[in-house]
Amino acid sequence: MSEPWPIYVVFGTRAQLIKMAPVMRQLSRRGISYSLIYTGQHRESISELLEEFDLPGPDVNMVGWRQEAETKGGFARWLVSAGWAILTGARTVIPRPGVLLTHGDTASTVLGALLGRLSGCTVMHVEAGLRSFNIWNPFPEELCRLLTFYLSDHYLCPDGAAAANLSNYSGRKVVLGSNTLYDSVRFALEQEREPSGFSPPYVVASIHRYENVFDRHRFEDVIMRKLRDIARRIPVVFVLHPVTRRALMSYGLWEGMKAAQGLRLCDRMGYVDFINLIRKADFVITDGGSNQEELSYLGVPCLLFREATERREGLGRNVVLSEFDEAEMDDFLENYESFAVRGARPTVSPSCRAVDAIAAVAGRASPGGG
Repeated sequence: MSEPWPIYVVFGTRAQLIKMAPVMRQLSRRGISYSLIYTGQHRESISELLEEFDLPGPDVNMVGWRQEAETKGGFARWLVSAGWAILTGARTVIPRPGVLLTHGDTASTVLGALLGRLSGCTVMHVEAGLRSFNIWNPFPEELCRLLTFYLSDHYLCPDGAAAANLSNYSGRKVVLGSNTLYDSVRFALEQEREPSGFSPPYVVASIHRYENVFDRHRFEDVIMRKLRDIARRIPVVFVLHPVTRRALMSYGLWEGMKAAQGLRLCDRMGYVDFINLIRKADFVITDGGSNQEELSYLGVPCLLFREATERREGLGRNVVLSEFDEAEMDDFLENYESFAVRGARPTVSPSCRAVDAIAAVAGRASPGGG
């Protein structure tokens, strides 16, 4: 019998770590070793998240621990550094080919797939098959997905629709039944932690996407204005990503938002605390795809500050895609109670199904998990 292949997990952002955490926990639970490779796209609270999910630190840091890529210039510098490290040192980072897992739709996703290709690994794309079918919206996520599809050999898809989107790609598709994020939400809820310092009623806001933050008119005259308007009616907890905090300061909005009636600016918190914060919210305003999914599992009303979304979770139930249409946004705000629904809870563990597939490809004996 041939020797089992080593397993490599590549991540670079908070969202990737949160969604891959239950997969790594499941690998460890079954006694399957893996190496964790960190590209360094996000910096803030990565070590805290690893500790929160009881995961070991990275085995490899591709570009070291430097400043977070929170500006266009910072992102470009990080991308050049990480890309160069992979192009020139793939065989050093991965001296023995195996199975490489890359997740999602970020620049780190593509770099992970490229690292796998250059080092001779079999590449498995987790959260594969999501599509908006518009290369510019969301950008660069749609482009990152297409590049990763091309570089991958196996596709771990959240549902059948995602798998169908990959019909033109020859690699094996595995339907997980849901996104691995569901297992992270379940992990957070099992902690039974009350949101410290926050008492309902309140609204949670989380804005961080480039097309929102770097479009000054949209950020200042649409999004921030709307948050101030809402805060005059119901308290708003505005959870700040590093890029959002920087935008508030660079646009001269920090002091005004800090002093706004009913608006509380809050540092980004741990994952367990955040999930337990939003589960008690009257509704959530966000531009995050992960938040959209989390809220679909929780059944909490969600107003999505995006023009388009590649995710189907919650749409037509508790999630309203605003498209920045004033009438659509106002209708949600007047009737948000009607969007509170029973959470859509999958009956299977997608992370368990993912590890079943990973173990089979890597040639690892793996008793089924729960």
